[in-house]
Amino acid sequence: MNKSFGGKTLAVVAVAGGALLASVSPVMAQVSTQSPSNLALQVESPAKTETLGAVLKVKVTYACPAGYSGGLNLQVTEAVAGGRIAWGSADVNVDCTGESKSVTVTLAARDNAFRKGIAYAQASMGVPMVGTAKDEREITIVS
Repeated sequence: MNKSFGGKTLAVVAVAGGALLASVSPVMAQVSTQSPSNLALQVESPAKTETLGAVLKVKVTYACPAGYSGGLNLQVTEAVAGGRIAWGSADVNVDCTGESKSVTVTLAARDNAFRKGIAYAQASMGVPMVGTAKDEREITIVS
């Protein structure tokens, strides 16, 4: 049995569908204006050693949407005398304000002391429901 709908029935369905869409549109627009913006992350140079190279202090600048918080991981590796490697890593929590902020990350040296010279830094930041950002670069270590 084939049933066809008349013009009035289709018109009622169209109007009802339009009304539903119109009632949802303001909510969709509000979500759109509150959607998180992009993340930004940069390891700053120079980094500074303390305690005869046992500690390295590195400034990291970041930005993320206001109202969120996340985690930042920093790893630094340096080739030191005799083919040896000095390295360290640390995790810190970050609060997002929607503006650019800086945090000084303190790394404890592993295997060997950090020394004045060039090192390789890798940073990553994850903010739940927003995303991740990464930065990799050479940095200068000063005393």
